[in-house]
Amino acid sequence: MGVRVCPNRAALLPGGLLLLLLLLMLLADPAQPVRRPPPVVLVPGDLGNQLEAKLDKPTVVHYVCSKKTASYFTLWLNFELLLPVAIDCWIDNIRLVYNKTSRTTQFPDGVDVRVPGFGKTFSLEFLDPSKRSVGSYFHTMVESLVDWGYTRDEDVRGAPYDWRRAPTAAAGLEGQVHPCLPGIGRALGGRGQDPARLGLR
Repeated sequence: MGVRVCPNRAALLPGGLLLLLLLLMLLADPAQPVRRPPPVVLVPGDLGNQLEAKLDKPTVVHYVCSKKTASYFTLWLNFELLLPVAIDCWIDNIRLVYNKTSRTTQFPDGVDVRVPGFGKTFSLEFLDPSKRSVGSYFHTMVESLVDWGYTRDEDVRGAPYDWRRAPTAAAGLEGQVHPCLPGIGRALGGRGQDPARLGLR
């Protein structure tokens, strides 16, 4: 048996392909840091994030309604509150009171509503904290971003807000979300922007 000589594999490659491989090897310098993907901030639409409420009401619309709660509970989306009779309590708690003089909205007496999880994705991924599929909102998108190398609450974040309020109201979308976005940008290694330059108009 004779000695078998393996031909040089590089000689088998077309010249253009060999040049491309060499170029890729030069560009893929292991000493260079891996670039992070650009940060993503998810801003939901109407009804697109959870809301929580705490009650200390002077009156209620039905005797089954809670007048006072010790802590915050899920106001949106809570399927148990959308059942017959209970829905009357829910409507009374989630409504806003419009002031014609000041042209602003406020919560009903004894109802304090807050938006949970600014900067995090949980309150947009599932509108229902029980994570039932019917309450899924941004979950599939966030899962896809995670599959692409993003990390929840680090370089993919949520900007939930009280979607009941007008975008131009001081406590609406612009007042709640835009001043906080530069902070998220700085936390992710960017410069952030002047909130006065951000606007919906």
